Amino acid sequence: MSEIQTENRPSILEIPSKTRSEMHSVLEKYFGYTSFRPNQEEVIASILAGKDVFVLMPTGGGKSLCYQIPALMMKGTAIVVSPLISLMKDQVDGLLAAGIPTAYLNSTLSDSESAEVRNRLMKGDLKILYMAPERLMMSGTLSLLKKANISLFAIDEAHCVSEWGHDFRPEYRKLSELRSLFPDVGMVALTATATERVRKDIVSVLHLKDPVIKISSFNRPNLSYQIVEKKDPNEQIISYLKKNRGKSGIIYCQSRESVERLADRLNKAGFSALPYHAGLSDDRRSKNQEKFIRDDVDVIVATVAFGMGIDKPDVRFVIHYDLPKNLESYYQETGRGGRDGLECECILFFNRGDWHKIRFFIEKKPSKKERDLAFQQLSQIMNYCESTECRRNALLRYFGENLTEPCNNCDSCISPREKFDGTKQAQMLIRCVSETGQKFGISHVIDVLYGARTKKVKESRHDRLEIHGLGKSVSKDEWKRIGNELIQSGCLSVSGERYPIVKMNEKSRKILAGTLSVELTEPLISKISKTNTNPAYSVPASDAEDDIDSESLFEGGEVSDFDFDFESGENEETEFNESGGAIVYNGRRSLLSEELERNPVTVVQTETKTISIPLPEKVSSKSKKTSSLDSFGKPAVRAVKKGSFDPVLFERLKVLRKKISGDKNLPPYIIFADTSLKQMATDFPTDDVSFLKISGVAEYKLHKYGRLFIEEIVDYLGEDPAVPKPKTKTDAAVSPTENNLESFDVAADGDSPILPESFSDDDLNKTMGLFSQGLSIGEVAEIRGLPVSKVTAHIEELILSGRIDSFNSLISNQKQAAIEKTILEFQIEFMNRLQSAAIVEKSDVVCTDGEIRLIKAFLIQKMKKECGERCPEDRSS
Repeated sequence: MSEIQTENRPSILEIPSKTRSEMHSVLEKYFGYTSFRPNQEEVIASILAGKDVFVLMPTGGGKSLCYQIPALMMKGTAIVVSPLISLMKDQVDGLLAAGIPTAYLNSTLSDSESAEVRNRLMKGDLKILYMAPERLMMSGTLSLLKKANISLFAIDEAHCVSEWGHDFRPEYRKLSELRSLFPDVGMVALTATATERVRKDIVSVLHLKDPVIKISSFNRPNLSYQIVEKKDPNEQIISYLKKNRGKSGIIYCQSRESVERLADRLNKAGFSALPYHAGLSDDRRSKNQEKFIRDDVDVIVATVAFGMGIDKPDVRFVIHYDLPKNLESYYQETGRGGRDGLECECILFFNRGDWHKIRFFIEKKPSKKERDLAFQQLSQIMNYCESTECRRNALLRYFGENLTEPCNNCDSCISPREKFDGTKQAQMLIRCVSETGQKFGISHVIDVLYGARTKKVKESRHDRLEIHGLGKSVSKDEWKRIGNELIQSGCLSVSGERYPIVKMNEKSRKILAGTLSVELTEPLISKISKTNTNPAYSVPASDAEDDIDSESLFEGGEVSDFDFDFESGENEETEFNESGGAIVYNGRRSLLSEELERNPVTVVQTETKTISIPLPEKVSSKSKKTSSLDSFGKPAVRAVKKGSFDPVLFERLKVLRKKISGDKNLPPYIIFADTSLKQMATDFPTDDVSFLKISGVAEYKLHKYGRLFIEEIVDYLGEDPAVPKPKTKTDAAVSPTENNLESFDVAADGDSPILPESFSDDDLNKTMGLFSQGLSIGEVAEIRGLPVSKVTAHIEELILSGRIDSFNSLISNQKQAAIEKTILEFQIEFMNRLQSAAIVEKSDVVCTDGEIRLIKAFLIQKMKKECGERCPEDRSS
């Protein structure tokens, strides 16, 4: 086995100045950054020097650039091995969008398309070629590569090589033949998760020659970690999503049935969610994943079959509905969030009953070696969930990285649980361990203490012990929690993996003798607390089951209903990728991006400056909108605070990005990452020079998309929000401050009645998501780039469908009452013909057609309900 060497790492001073200059030039030209992240520069220099390299960087740390930049600087084509076919296209699209000649070779291509890729490879027209390990190791592919000019092999997700890795893939082991087949071609192995044992195995299997080893920190400071007591997870998740509408997130469930049920529940609750699991057809899985990646749906509910290589950078939350099978999987799955460097909440719902579900699968494994390892890993994830120490420190320690300072971005640091004197409870539990002979697991000990009369208790005659039933005043769940805390703190010992036996030790005897006191912690809370910027969410709780029969958990379902292991089919060539464009680098950045690195939540406030910018000559006049002009036809001025993040502009830029990505048939993040849009919404670039200073904007993207975004920013800065109307004598009836309508008046759209329209569910959901955040109709219209009248029509439709039952934030109670009273006086049969003039004349209240329209919709819905309650037999009519 090759040993990992660390003394051969070149320092930055050893990199020739010419090489360093060329590296930085390529970085800026193609990717829009001016400095590298830690370890990237040395890795790239080592590859350029012809050395083999092993790279371990966390997700979002920039692994892809480590081979993409050498590929651009070296002669020939770099071959990238990646394990998910469904994401190969996205990686290629991202590089093509940066102007880099790239292709993939897999089973999705037709014969003619595959032939074209092969021709381009032989002609030397490709700098990077992606393929799955199955395709690469075919005899025909190897013969082709022998004739081509190959610059390097990059093995992405290299942990799949190792049988000790959490996603071991047998087809990856065949890559061991590459060294003998291509002895003179350099090789780089890259992964985001690998223990020391896995790292050594990767180096050995791939036969890396005296490799340069670069291991970056596993720490992802932008991820917050939280363990929540699993009481009523459906309601807990719905409560959380209500506060996070419009954000992208992944919810992991253990079974296919849970996935389908939760996705359906979320859609009925008004959220856009899709399921993903191995039981779906290949076509449906692909379409659902595509919709999520392209922002057509906010939430994906999935088994572990989803996610490896997901290149979506703006995932803002990752929720584990069930217990992950091990810490390595948990780290990998949470790592799919916040790849753009911005905040992401990682929430795990924990109930000890989930242990039984995972045990059921472990016991099905044929090999004792596999079972023992799985039980050991299960014990580690259980200890992690029940631990009271900093979540981040505990997770990093698993990977051999020791941090002692609290992270202040996990539930243990932000909301530490209260301590109490638990000496009495500890003595009672330890006494029960002693009296039962130290030959049983914690569950049996607690059964005895609680007074249960199970078959095992009776057969052991432990129901005759004096300790039997003395702990009945405390719930079994609480005893289990206390027992596990005593084990973790070393007050009790355990032996065995599959069937752990609880034993006493020196600490136990001191506690029992009364010479050592014990502090215990309060139970986990069942609410998702504030770990980043979101408010605390109180959720209803339900009583958990005391006794769980692992067999009954699967009643009515087959074992195959659970996607416990990541699956791959013969034709499911697989690939993964890290988008370099999603990384925030240290060179080209605004004050926003510097602050985001220190604190992903807040934004630096700089000098206040009013900007008045006429449309530059380069910007087409067609971008001028009517709303950008004041009543005298001059460009209006928007007061902005340069250096301060503008969320309205950010949303408008996202809408523009979505439109462009739809037209180009690309995921939105390939156009520009959220980090770039946030910096645009902070620095307000209005010309090519300032736009090129945005992080992630390179020359190619500036020429391709820059003009559209500059026009949008200029137009936004020129818009004047809500020109005030001349006051009339009736204005005194309702103060303008009593409602939040802003530019709600639809006079600009004409005085004719607003006719009913048909809107898509997606259209309505987007408006609903913004409205539910407390935004006014004017703000919703501005963010979505729609006329106020159209947003009003959306709200009307949502009222009529029963999804909105209150709009007090839009129209004051006083005005609502006056308009309702007048409408009812006119009688229901005239409602469709009522206009503002009639209402004003009758009620002496100034209002708009839009306000009348919403109140009419509310009254119609109210009368329908009342009629349905009185005359249920007539509901169908």
